Amino acid sequence: MKILISPYAARLFNGKESPKNYPHWPRLVQLLNQSGYEVVQIGVSGEARIEGVGQLILNWPFDKLRQLANDCETWIAVDNFWPHFCHCERLKPGIVLFGLSDPLIFGYSRNINLLRGRDFLKHYQYDSWMA
Repeated sequence: MKILISPYAARLFNGKESPKNYPHWPRLVQLLNQSGYEVVQIGVSGEARIEGVGQLILNWPFDKLRQLANDCETWIAVDNFWPHFCHCERLKPGIVLFGLSDPLIFGYSRNINLLRGRDFLKHYQYDSWMA
């Protein structure tokens, strides 16, 4: 069984890593591997490979990403392009790991939206993520 992960949100305009990124991917991938899942990571050039993934796929076109989503058991992502793509394309729901962004604003009810707690959300959700 294959689980797709999309672990990174786009870098900020100043080149810094997005605060939306989840810091515990290596451990999560390890647990998925131990449970018998093949983990496939998708992303864009410049993103680091998460330790333990079986395959790293970068810069694929939408038609290939659509097929990849259909071929996986489920997917796990941060609040990035992937959950929005899956929603717009009416692909299978997945799991979204929210950090500073609010799943009540940016999430979709068909997904499992995980949030550490509302106390950790960015105060002004529509303000620049640079600050």
